[in-house]
Amino acid sequence: MFHLSLLAAAACFSVNVLAEEAVSSGNWSDSSTWAGGNIPEAGDQVTINNDVDVVLDTDTPELGGLTISGKLSFSDDVDQELSTEWILIFGELEIGTEANPHTSNASITLVDNGKDEQLMGMGHRGIMLSGGTLNLHGNITNSRTKLAETAEKGSSTIIVANTDQWKVGDEIVLASTDFEPRQAETRHITAISGNSISLDEPLEYMHFGEITYEVDERGEVGLLTRNIKVQ
Repeated sequence: MFHLSLLAAAACFSVNVLAEEAVSSGNWSDSSTWAGGNIPEAGDQVTINNDVDVVLDTDTPELGGLTISGKLSFSDDVDQELSTEWILIFGELEIGTEANPHTSNASITLVDNGKDEQLMGMGHRGIMLSGGTLNLHGNITNSRTKLAETAEKGSSTIIVANTDQWKVGDEIVLASTDFEPRQAETRHITAISGNSISLDEPLEYMHFGEITYEVDERGEVGLLTRNIKVQ
């Protein structure tokens, strides 16, 4: 996964070429949204103008860059991936809200096509905010739980306190319960039955899951999978 920098920038910014420009509010896939009726293609540098609200309703090709002066939001009807070298936000990029979290899968992929372009001296990949707003609200509320009993070394099954919203294929992490912090382990879920989770590989370490002398020393288990991903 590429390093992501969220940067507040007050400096002026200019792009080399304005290839495609959103001039009317509407869906990304609608040609009437774009100047000249040209839906953006691979390599295009795209600008969404002031007071223009575009809804991303399809995967994008690998864009050369995206400047948002108006608003870009992700449709919640289908899974989407936005692929671009960089994103500069003067306006708003929204994937769900606090009141209405996004429920479909949404990905922002920062591609690396080896350009020599420099965005305000900070490289050619990233998400930058210049007075804009980035809203990312996924639908996962149960992001972590605790072991309900000790998970022994070599075990491929763990018992946890809560599996709500977790599903087969999700990636989880078991925190170390040893003085050695590098005993944390990541696994994928292969089956769920009640509060019992089957893992794709046996555990290399023991993870303590007991309450002793009224002290809760149970190891934490975190959900790494999210329906909104920046990579």
